[in-house]
Amino acid sequence: MNHNDDIRAFIAIPLPNHVSEYLSNIIKIFKETFPGNAVKWVNPDNIHITLKFLGDVSKSNLHLLIGDLESKNQFSPFTLTLNKVGAFPSIYKPQVIWAGTTNHENLTGIVKFIERSTSKINEDKEPNSFVPHMTIARLRPGIKKDQIDEIKREIFKFKEIEPLSFEVNHYCVFQSILNSKGPIYKVLHQYDLYEKNSSVLE
Repeated sequence: MNHNDDIRAFIAIPLPNHVSEYLSNIIKIFKETFPGNAVKWVNPDNIHITLKFLGDVSKSNLHLLIGDLESKNQFSPFTLTLNKVGAFPSIYKPQVIWAGTTNHENLTGIVKFIERSTSKINEDKEPNSFVPHMTIARLRPGIKKDQIDEIKREIFKFKEIEPLSFEVNHYCVFQSILNSKGPIYKVLHQYDLYEKNSSVLE
């Protein structure tokens, strides 16, 4: 198989500017208190809510998937509220630091819909339990225990943050282009969400 034709892709909800700015401020606060270079921060402009990471997908499969998602896209806009900070796999053993939001039945529906739609090109991958979140940082390998303890203390301080609500009215298929300065995300297709009683002109 020729993998030169593959595209590294994922499906995600991009964030409105005011949410990116809010997360940027949280990152600035963390940077002032976190130890040295123990953490690799995500560029606020790249922060998003991942719905499905696809990995390397052939252009032909990706084209079919984009069309399938478009033909069955029947979801309405909804509101999420950014309201907490946490870590995976847990705050006690942090490896990934994230900002979390409330869930919504429409969001759950979209995730299940995407799981079904992508099953043909992700046959060997088990679906993960979905937790709506935005990755803001990753701990670097090999950091000392006292640094991890300090990071845990700071995360606990920010477990609950001032809520910020935002509307979700679209999601996208992105291409992830890796380079030495960090990933570049390119929108390949956008899926707009419409109120069920609204008419959409072709």
